[in-house]
Amino acid sequence: MRPLDIIVPIYRNADLVKACVDSLLAHRGELPGPPARLVLINDSPGDVAVASLLGAYAAGNGDLVVLHNEANLGFVQTVNRGLRLAAEAGHAVLLVNADTVTFAGTLVQLLLAARADPGIGFASPRSNNASLCSWPHLQDTSQHTAQASYRRWATLGSTLPAFHFVPTAVGFYMYIAHEVLADFGPLREDFGVGYEEENDLVMRAGKVGYRAVLANHAFAFHAGAASFALTGLDLAEQRRNNLDKLVALHPEFLPLMTRYERSAHFRAERLLAGLLPDDGGRTRLVFDWASVSPQDTAAPFPPVAALAALARRHERHLRVAVVCSARSFEALGLNTQLRIVRDEPGASGVHGIAVRTASRLEMADVDRMESLAPVQIYVVCDSSDEDCGPVAAASAAGPLREHIGAHANGLVFISQFARDTFHARHPQSRELPLLARLLPTRLTSPARPAARAAAGPVLILGSGAPHDGTESAARRLSAAFADVRFIAVGAASTEAGNLTCLVPRDLAASRLEALLAEARAVVLPSYAEGFNHRLLQALSARRPVVVRRTPSTEEILATLDDIAGVYLFEVDAGLAAACALALTRDSSVASDRRADDWDGWIDAFAGFCRERAADRRVFERLVGRTAAADRLRQAASGPSADRQVAPIPAGGTDTHAASAAVADLDSLLALQGRDFVARAYATLLCRPADNAGLEFYAGQLRDGTDKLDVLRSLSISPEGRARDVRLPGLDARLAARGSFAARIVKRVFGR
Repeated sequence: MRPLDIIVPIYRNADLVKACVDSLLAHRGELPGPPARLVLINDSPGDVAVASLLGAYAAGNGDLVVLHNEANLGFVQTVNRGLRLAAEAGHAVLLVNADTVTFAGTLVQLLLAARADPGIGFASPRSNNASLCSWPHLQDTSQHTAQASYRRWATLGSTLPAFHFVPTAVGFYMYIAHEVLADFGPLREDFGVGYEEENDLVMRAGKVGYRAVLANHAFAFHAGAASFALTGLDLAEQRRNNLDKLVALHPEFLPLMTRYERSAHFRAERLLAGLLPDDGGRTRLVFDWASVSPQDTAAPFPPVAALAALARRHERHLRVAVVCSARSFEALGLNTQLRIVRDEPGASGVHGIAVRTASRLEMADVDRMESLAPVQIYVVCDSSDEDCGPVAAASAAGPLREHIGAHANGLVFISQFARDTFHARHPQSRELPLLARLLPTRLTSPARPAARAAAGPVLILGSGAPHDGTESAARRLSAAFADVRFIAVGAASTEAGNLTCLVPRDLAASRLEALLAEARAVVLPSYAEGFNHRLLQALSARRPVVVRRTPSTEEILATLDDIAGVYLFEVDAGLAAACALALTRDSSVASDRRADDWDGWIDAFAGFCRERAADRRVFERLVGRTAAADRLRQAASGPSADRQVAPIPAGGTDTHAASAAVADLDSLLALQGRDFVARAYATLLCRPADNAGLEFYAGQLRDGTDKLDVLRSLSISPEGRARDVRLPGLDARLAARGSFAARIVKRVFGR
């Protein structure tokens, strides 16, 4: 193992220099073998405070070297003075900026990563403010202290691998192997005072196979550009010029960077930051209801009342949000729930846990979940969308469920039946963490049993899905009981003889309650339900019930006692006989003293979610799932790399801005549909639109959302705020038109 020189170029900023050197001296002894030689090079002649500080260090540390430049040479030449000294001694180098702070374990973990493979020539640690090394991505860290930044990294840093290969290292804190220094050093001095010179060295050594790694278990705080800020240079111009020079010398640099930024690993890192607690110390839990439209808000999961209870009962630990349109949020009544917030799909990477049902999955749903949070939990209700022929043929439910069965962080089953059927179809899901808990079966019964509605209709309840058997049951029963009136919910909307058919979406909740109250009996003919909530509705209304014997039906009934007035049938031939018995009853009876309620179910669900967020393998699973989702998209629609570009981290190179950006607001607003959304992403987020965002906002436009609202949502999202792109005229146009909330109030209340 070669000796190590730690080289610190210094330009003024005595206070920062002291913090840097003190931290290096405090932790240098953690390295095995002889102490690393600390080389301090003063490039600020005439700065009395710096000279005095370095003199004190030299007097108290015999193995510390202090060099003074007679005139200001600039960063690159100052560094080269130290590199030549190390090369002559046969030492490896750790180049450390003077505005950094080293922590316990930083040096050890960095050297372990750097020496893990003979092909590694460069290594850098994680940081709060160091371009490629920055973590978390796309979060403003400028106001965090060194200790606060270290704590944020430590919260999740251990979930990352010890190191991984990257296209380049970052000169703020960079290990350089002696072999690289001897054959390819020092830094090119025609890069002037700095920027991109370390990338040039990495690219030169990379042409023969030397690689750079990022040491994820090491962290160094970086104030950032503290010395350059004192030079009076136009830093933006300096960076642009040097980047142009770098690309001319090494045309592979930008393609390598772009490939890395598109990688599953980089995108997973960006999402992982969502697990950082919010300002209140809570984990951010989001429910994906983006596919719930204002016209079809009958059955999101969990029910709104249960969601409100979750937010209330667990507000100390969970911040509960819903991704949906503003109109759906209002239609569901969530705007009255103070503990529940609404988020846009564009606010990607700011949640810790994302939850949605596994029913009616489309690729856009998986895309959206991939963009929302690092921890993904799917709630499995039944398998009808992959078992029932017409539905299965029209969807990709099978492959998508196969994907989540292999890569989700956890699965929640609403019954044992739902668990067993999913496991049978997707055996690999048996390896995933799971919560199999029957939904609450507590009845909402009136105070007294309802009187028999002798002249009332028999209510046949279904959802309109192919598996619910409503139409065949309606035909069979209306023919068998010519003197009985039947209302079938779930069949085509028609009326003939003693049979009236209603479409479920046309039936308001209040109307269904009225039908239950007046019904002589309720028939539930469905073949496959993960949880037959209609059975509980009928029992709560005290109606006699005819229900097909299925595992989920028996599972529900097993939680109730003293049951009477419930008639099971196994095949269609037994339906009429069961109905005849039900017509002799005034009411049904059941005791729910052993049944669970929503509070118990919610507590178990919240605990399961928090356990999944605390799993130390969360990043490993996240990378695998991200890569698997890419393969799934490619299999479904061809190569997709161009649609999967991840955002550049805040503070990173700004040369990767999407070429499709639009310069002025009017030109952008003139575009339509998906083209408008794609250009809005390119303009405000400086990247191509991901599939989830593209589909969501295109759907919003089809539903009548104003284009200015889409632009506002993108610009105020965390990613938009990090980019801080100013589209001329947008703020003025929004201000002139009034806020979205104000327009909603005006539309609803007329003021």
